[in-house]
Amino acid sequence: MALKGMSLICLLFIATSVFSISRAQNPMAFRRKHLTLLDTIDHNTCNSEMRNKRIAMTRDGCKKLNTFIHAREEVIDATCTVGKVHVIKGQKYKKSISKFRVTNCRLSGEYPNDCEYMAEKSAWKYIVISCDQNDRPVHFAGTLNW
Repeated sequence: MALKGMSLICLLFIATSVFSISRAQNPMAFRRKHLTLLDTIDHNTCNSEMRNKRIAMTRDGCKKLNTFIHAREEVIDATCTVGKVHVIKGQKYKKSISKFRVTNCRLSGEYPNDCEYMAEKSAWKYIVISCDQNDRPVHFAGTLNW
């Protein structure tokens, strides 16, 4: 009976680890999906960035929303080292200490093998991210106004 209990605990640990790994990205994927040096992103730019950076299509269809952060890599990386801990549903993230200009590209239409996006007006917001063991961003969790 004790062996069966240990097996169940091991299985639960493995399942939790796989879930955590599947949500995490690597720093290169984070940069590709969320960083931009563009000053502005309009509807046309939203569509081209989502396609060119291979963000639009997921295994479940078109990605519903992607947020671009208008900043240099090293500025965003600093959030991992100097950001404040922010907890969402029991998971620890880092919240930036200053606001970043962000633009959301939101899905406006889904067609066979094609996704159309609309740019939302850019806004200044705090970013919330998770970081790897080397203090590099790996997952964008969202934005906050406060």
